[in-house]
Amino acid sequence: MSDADPTVAALARALERSQRRVGELDTLVRRLSADVARLARSHPATGEAGVSGSGPGGWLASTDPEEGEAGLRNLIGWVEAVYLRYPDAELPSCWLWHPTVVEELWWLQGAHSVAFDDEQGSWQRIGDWHDRFRPGVAKRLRAAVGGCELALHTAGTGLHDNPVVPLADAATDISRAWTTNRTLPEPNGHQLVTAERHDRNQYRKGNR
Repeated sequence: MSDADPTVAALARALERSQRRVGELDTLVRRLSADVARLARSHPATGEAGVSGSGPGGWLASTDPEEGEAGLRNLIGWVEAVYLRYPDAELPSCWLWHPTVVEELWWLQGAHSVAFDDEQGSWQRIGDWHDRFRPGVAKRLRAAVGGCELALHTAGTGLHDNPVVPLADAATDISRAWTTNRTLPEPNGHQLVTAERHDRNQYRKGNR
C-alpha cells in the first residue's frame, strides 16, 4: 500500500461519519417540522377565522390590546361560521359587553379547534363537543344573558360596574383568627353594612 493510503482511509472514515451525522440531523429536522406543523394546526396564526389571538389564556386574562382585538375578531368570525349555525344558539345584541360570554365562546372555539385537529382530534372529542360542550355553553348563555339588551349597559344600570370581591378587607382578621384559634371573628358594623349593600345589588342583578 502507498504512503497515502492511511490518509485516504482516515478521510473515508470522516466522510462516513459526516454522512451519518447528516442523516441524523435530517431525521431531527423532519421531526421538528412535524411538531411545528402540529402546533400550528392546534394554535393557528391570528387572522384565520375561529382562532383566538391570546391562546389558551382566554379573554378574561387578555392584557395585550392588539392580540385581544385580533382574537376577538377571529372569535366573531368563528361564532358566525360555526356557533350560530345551530338552532339553539342565541346571542343578545350586547354579547360583546359581557366578558364572561366572550370567555365561554372563546373556550368553546378552542375546544372545537382541538376536536377537529388532524393530530389531536378524534371522533370522541368531536362527540364531546357536539353532545356536551356546545349545548352546555348555549344553555349557560341563555340563563345568564338571555333577557339582556344593549340599553341595559348604559350608565346607572350597574351592568357596567367592575365586580369586586366583597369584604376583602376582612381577610387579615379571618386568617389570623382561623390559623391561631380555629375561630372566626364576629363581623363589625362596617362589614355588616357593606355586606347588606352587596347582597342587595346581587339580588337586583339576579332579578333582571
